Amino acid sequence: MARSGVAVACGIMRFIFLYVMLWWGLTTTTVVMGEPSNPLGLHFAETHGHDMVLQRAPARAVVSGHLTLRYSMEAAAQLNLPTVQVSLWRHESATSTYELETIQAHVGFPGQAYDSKQRSLLVWSFQALMPPMPPSTNGHHYTVMARAHLPLGMDDASDPTGQDDDHNPLLHENLYEVIFGDVWYCSGQSNMALPLQYTKARNSSLEAVLAGTYDHVRIHSLQTNMNPFQKWAPPKDAVEQESFMKFSSTCWYFMEGLTHELYNMTRNNINDNDVPLVLRQSMVPIGLIHTAWGGSKIEDWLDDDSIQKCNPANQEDGSLLLLSRSERPLYAQRYQDAVIPYKDLTIKGWIWYQGENNMENNTVLGNSLYHSGYSCLMVQLIQSWRSLWSSTSSSTRSITDDDPSPMMATDPLAPFGVVALPTSGSVGTLEIGTMRVAQTGGFGVLPNPSMPHTFLVQAYDQDDPMRSLYGDCWTGGCCPSPTSTTGTPACNDATGPKPKTFPCEECANRCSAFCADVAATSFNMGPIHPRTKQTLGWRLGLGAAQTGHGVSLEKPRTGPTLAGCMLKVKYRSTRNKVMPLVTIRFNEALLGQDVVEVQAYNQTNRRLSKLEVLVDSTKFCLQKSPVNNNICIDDGYGNSFEMSGDSNQGWVPVNIVPESGPLNVQRRRRSGPKYHHEITADLSGVQGSISAIRYAWQGDCCDATNGEPCPLGSCPIISYPSGLPANPFVAKITKGKCECLPPQECNAFPVPTTESQILLDTVLNQGYYWTYVSVLCSLILALLALSWILLGKQNSKETSPATTDDDWVAVTAPTNNDDDDDDRQGIALPDIT
Repeated sequence: MARSGVAVACGIMRFIFLYVMLWWGLTTTTVVMGEPSNPLGLHFAETHGHDMVLQRAPARAVVSGHLTLRYSMEAAAQLNLPTVQVSLWRHESATSTYELETIQAHVGFPGQAYDSKQRSLLVWSFQALMPPMPPSTNGHHYTVMARAHLPLGMDDASDPTGQDDDHNPLLHENLYEVIFGDVWYCSGQSNMALPLQYTKARNSSLEAVLAGTYDHVRIHSLQTNMNPFQKWAPPKDAVEQESFMKFSSTCWYFMEGLTHELYNMTRNNINDNDVPLVLRQSMVPIGLIHTAWGGSKIEDWLDDDSIQKCNPANQEDGSLLLLSRSERPLYAQRYQDAVIPYKDLTIKGWIWYQGENNMENNTVLGNSLYHSGYSCLMVQLIQSWRSLWSSTSSSTRSITDDDPSPMMATDPLAPFGVVALPTSGSVGTLEIGTMRVAQTGGFGVLPNPSMPHTFLVQAYDQDDPMRSLYGDCWTGGCCPSPTSTTGTPACNDATGPKPKTFPCEECANRCSAFCADVAATSFNMGPIHPRTKQTLGWRLGLGAAQTGHGVSLEKPRTGPTLAGCMLKVKYRSTRNKVMPLVTIRFNEALLGQDVVEVQAYNQTNRRLSKLEVLVDSTKFCLQKSPVNNNICIDDGYGNSFEMSGDSNQGWVPVNIVPESGPLNVQRRRRSGPKYHHEITADLSGVQGSISAIRYAWQGDCCDATNGEPCPLGSCPIISYPSGLPANPFVAKITKGKCECLPPQECNAFPVPTTESQILLDTVLNQGYYWTYVSVLCSLILALLALSWILLGKQNSKETSPATTDDDWVAVTAPTNNDDDDDDRQGIALPDIT
C-alpha cells in the first residue's frame, strides 16, 4: 500500500512538473494562428539543406531543427518528452560509408501553434553540437541524420516512419552531401545584394565556375527584395538552375579573393588548366550565406538593446533620432527574419556592406567615443552579432557519455569585414567622408581597440567609371532604346525626359561609349549600384585571409593610414624660392612590405589631389543639420554650434609634391625606411593660417566634368605595389602638427618650435620678402658652419654630396630625432629668431 501511495504521489508530481514546464514554454512562445510555419514531423531548420557547408574545426558546427506534433498541452503533459539524436556518417567513396558519432540533441520546451483547422500543435526545437571536424577535401562528404524518438501514446501525433528498439514511434530526417569548411555570412543593403548579372566581371566568374575552379564552394541566399531564395547548392548547380547570376555579387567576389589569397594565386592565372584540379584536391570548402536587403538601415539589423546604447548626437536641431525596431514597421522584421534564424549556425565570420540608406535619411553619424550615431551603431553591430552567434551552445552528449559538456560554437572574436562607402553611396549628401570614418567607429581604420579582429576595404576609388555620364546620357535619353518600336536604334524616348539635354544625334554621338558600355552590362537603379564589385571582393578576400586565416602580412590589409603630419617651410636654393609644405606620415606598421606611393594626376586641377587644407577655422564641421545648414551638429567632439555659410568654403585643395611620388620609388626604397611612408604637399598659394587637413573627403578621383569615364583606382595616394587606396582622414592642425579627433591618434611628429611656427605664419600670412631675407641670412650662417667642418676634414677621403636642382633646404628648426629631411634633401638651418 505504501509503495502504491508513493507511486501515485510521484505520478502526480511528474504530471505537475511536466504541466508547469509545458505551460512555461507556451507562455513564452508567440501563438501562431493559421498554417504553422513549421510543418508536421521532424525537420531541420530552413537555414539547413542538402549540399550545405558546416563550420570546420576548431569550431564545432551546430545542427538545429524542430519537431512539430499535433498534440495539446494537456495530452502531452501525461507523456514523456520526445528525444532527438543526431548522427554523422562519412562517405569516403561510393562504397565506403561509416558512422562517426551520435549526439543526443538538446530539446527545448515546446511552443504552441495552431493549424488551419484550429487544432493544437506543439513545436519543440532541437540543437546538436557536432564534434570538431576537419575540412572536407578530396571529395569527402557526409550525411547528417536526425532521429526523433516519440514516447508511446504519441503515435497518432504525426505519421511515424518506423520504430526504435523499444518499439516507440520514430521520425527521421536526413541531410545529404554535407561538407565541412568555412561559412561566411554576407549582409547589408543593396550594394551587397546587387546580383552578379549587373557586374562587369560576371562572365569571367561564370567561366571559372564551369571550369570547376570553384567546386569547393556552396552558396545559399535568403529571399530578399533583390535576390530569389537560393537553397544550398554548388555553383554549377546554381548555373543549371539559372539562379547563379542572381546571387550577391559582393559576397561572391569576396569568395574569389579569399580563395586565391589562400593559395597565392593571382587574377592572371585564374583560368590556368591546373587551377581547378589544385582547388578540388586541397581547397578548404567555403559556404556563402547571403541575407542583404535593399534599402535597409543599420538599425534594422540590430536588437533594441544595442540600438538604445547609442544616442543621437543632437535632438534639438532637427537631426533624425535613432528609432527602435518597433518604431520602424517597414523593416522591423529584418532582424527577426535574417539574423535570428542564422544565429544557430556556426560561422567563420561576417562581411558587411551598408550605409547608403542611413546617408539618405540624414542619420546622425556621431562617434563611438561619445556613444552617438552610426559610429556607435557600427561598434554595436559587431559586438552584438559576435555575442549572439557565439552564445549559441548546447549540452552535447554522446549516447555513451553521461557527462554533458557545454561548448561554444562561433568564435567570440570571429572576423568581421566592412566595406567603406564609395562617393555614390552619399546619395547626394556631403558628409561621405564623415560616414567613412563612422564606419570605423571614429578610429579611421580597422582593426582598432573597439573593433578588434576586423578588416576594412575602401570603395571610393572603385565607383562606377560611367557615373558622371549617367545623367546626360541615360537619364537624358541618349542611348538607343532596346525596345524601339521602329526596330532601328533610336533615342531612348521612353525613359528619357523631354526636352533632352542634347539633340538626339548630338547626344547619341557624345554618349556612344557610355551606351555601348551599358548595353554590355546594364545598371540596376543607376550608378548608386556600381557595377565594379570584383576589386572590392578581392580586397575583402585579402583582409579575410589575413584576419581569419593567419596569412602572412607581407601585403597590407589596409591602405596608407594617417600617423601624423607637420607643417614646414623649405627653401629651394637653386631656384631662390621659399615654399610652405606639409609632410604627411602614414602608419608604417600597417604597410607590410609596401611603400606609400603617389600616382600621377593632372596637377593643373588641384582638386584631383583629394588633399585639402582649411584656412577658416570657423568652418570645421563633420556634419551639418539636415534641416538648418547654419547649424553644425558635430564639431568633431560631439558638440553643435552655429556657423555661417557653406562648411566647404574654407577648404582649399593643394597639390602633392611629385618628388614624393611615383618618380622616386626606387630612390625611396634605397634611402631608408622613413621615405617609405611619407609624402609632401605644396602649400604655395594658400593664404591664411591652416587649421585642418583632410584627404578623400568627398567627390571623385578624376574630373567629372570632362565627359570622360573615370578610370578605376585613379586616386593619388596608394600603397605600392598592392594598390590599396589611402584611408580617408581629417585632422585639426595645432601648433604646426596634426591633431586627430578622438578616438583616433596621429602623434608621429613632435611639436614644432615656436621659431618655426613664426616663420611658417610669416610665409602664409605676410608674403615672402622678409622670409627670403631671413632664410638667406640663415643659409649664409649654415654655409659658414659647413665650410668650417669641411676645412677640419680636408685630409679625409669622404666628400659631402652635392646639392642638385631638386634638393630642398629645410627652414624648420632641427630636432633630436629623425623627423627632419634626409640629407639628400638638403641641410637643416639654425633656428630663426
